[in-house]
Amino acid sequence: MRAAQDLFHRQGYANTSLDDIARAVGIKREGVYYYFPNRTQILITIIKPLGLQLRDRVREILESDASPEEKICQTVENHLMRFENRFAESKITLRDDYFAENEDVLAEMQPIWDEYETLWVAIISEGQDKGAFDATLDPRLAHLGILGLCNWVARWYKPGSSIPVPDLIAMYNRMVLRSLRAD
Repeated sequence: MRAAQDLFHRQGYANTSLDDIARAVGIKREGVYYYFPNRTQILITIIKPLGLQLRDRVREILESDASPEEKICQTVENHLMRFENRFAESKITLRDDYFAENEDVLAEMQPIWDEYETLWVAIISEGQDKGAFDATLDPRLAHLGILGLCNWVARWYKPGSSIPVPDLIAMYNRMVLRSLRAD
């Protein structure tokens, strides 16, 4: 798994073959089939735990007694901390367009991603209902805007040489709160 994750991270999923993975581990390709039926299952095994962690934590945040501002900040923090704690999996998830083409990946991941979106939208809607966030914003579009801001980190962030993730979280949360705040 570590070898596949490293290759997917460095080369991209589309540019990594089962032969590449087998060579990195020092076995024949047939040996990989003993553990995984195909490359797609390896990918799912790498990215699914992160998707579940992200979703489950946002569910906890939504169900908490925190204020809407605290909830959205915790949700942004949850999303961005993965670049510190699980950088390779995050970059693999956001780098390739495999999920748009691969029915197996979509079948496993789309329900998780859909629920993740629903939870974000619920947090923003709750903030609107409580008067903390601008009620004229479409909660789904607001979520997509925030997620786009957060996901773009995968394109430029380099562990150890970029801004520390906690500082990035603080800055992004200031921007997000300013953009959502009710007048």
